[in-house]
Amino acid sequence: MTKSLYSSLFFLSFVVALFEILPYVKGNILDDICPGSFFPPLCFQMLRNDPSVSKGDIHGLLSTVLHIAQDNTTSTYKLIKSILKQPIKDPNVKAQMTNCLRNYNDAVDYLNRSNDFYKSADYKNTGLYSSLAVHESLSCNHGFNEVPSQLKPLSKAVQEFSNLSARIADNLK
Repeated sequence: MTKSLYSSLFFLSFVVALFEILPYVKGNILDDICPGSFFPPLCFQMLRNDPSVSKGDIHGLLSTVLHIAQDNTTSTYKLIKSILKQPIKDPNVKAQMTNCLRNYNDAVDYLNRSNDFYKSADYKNTGLYSSLAVHESLSCNHGFNEVPSQLKPLSKAVQEFSNLSARIADNLK
């Protein structure tokens, strides 16, 4: 199977999992959300002190998660842009980094749209556009045999918080 087919299969399984119903909040929001996330320790670590968690405010948490996703996506885009300004000897790596720049440009746009939909209480499209941002980050990573170490932490955060915003928004539909 080709990388493209693997990517498509992974994305399809992700979308199916995305539409599972997030449990209705019964106690600590994070106990309902983080265990099903891509990287549960990162989820707990980044969101544990958010004021919306102690209030049980799922809308406030969605706002926080969207902003974290947007910040990490923008940072990743800027990092890739700065890497591309440096000499890259391997033409395959340079081509893939160029693809990643396009992926993250699209991901920034998708998360901006997702945030706009959130502000208008259109949670279906909030979730959809957050999912598209996850797909763009995954597409960037799948182009590498080994994701460059500079990109790993940021892409992990982009995927985590874009995915979480999609899952939370799906629960609010």
